[in-house]
Amino acid sequence: MSKGSSSSGSSSSKKTTSTSSSSNQQQNQQPNVELIEKLAATPLPIALPPSYKPEAKFEKYVNQFVGKIIMSAAIISKVPGSKLKNTLLAQKGLLIKLNEVIAIIDGVNKGNLHLELLSVSGTKYIITTIKPRSWYGLNTNLNVGGGLIVVSLEKYILMALYPASVLPIDAIPYVENYVINTIL
Repeated sequence: MSKGSSSSGSSSSKKTTSTSSSSNQQQNQQPNVELIEKLAATPLPIALPPSYKPEAKFEKYVNQFVGKIIMSAAIISKVPGSKLKNTLLAQKGLLIKLNEVIAIIDGVNKGNLHLELLSVSGTKYIITTIKPRSWYGLNTNLNVGGGLIVVSLEKYILMALYPASVLPIDAIPYVENYVINTIL
C-alpha cells in the first residue's frame, strides 16, 4: 500500500506544479506595454541587402567590367547632382572629383568633349577619336601611357581607363562589346 500512497502523492504534486506553470503562462501572456511603447518610439534603420539597393546594379556592372583589359571604370549620371554621390553612380580604381565629373557630363551632353583636355583622377587625357556615341583618348603623360574610353548611353556615361600594357585596338572593342552585350 505504501507504493499506492506514494504514487498518489506524487501525482498530486504534479498537478500542483502544472497548475502553477499555467498561472505563470497566463501572467506572461499579458503584453508589456512599456516595452512595446519603447520599441515603437525607436526608429529602426532598414538595411536592404545589396541586391535590393538601386546602386548595386551599377557596382556589379563596374566590378564585372574591370579586370585584365580595363584597369578602372566609372558610371556617371547624365544629369549632374549637387554632390558627387548623386552624380557618380559607381567607380572602381578611380578617385575622381566632382569638378572632373561635371566637365565630362557637360562635354558629353554638348558633344564637345574633344575640345579640351579631359582630367580624370588628376591625369590629363586628350581625345583622339570621336564616334557617334563614344570618345577615345590617350594619356598625355607618355611615360605612363594608357588611354580613356567614354561611351554615352541613354541615361548614363560609362568611362573606362586602360593601362599602357593594353593597346587601344584591344581595349576599344572590349568596351564597346561589353556595352552592347550587357544590360544596364
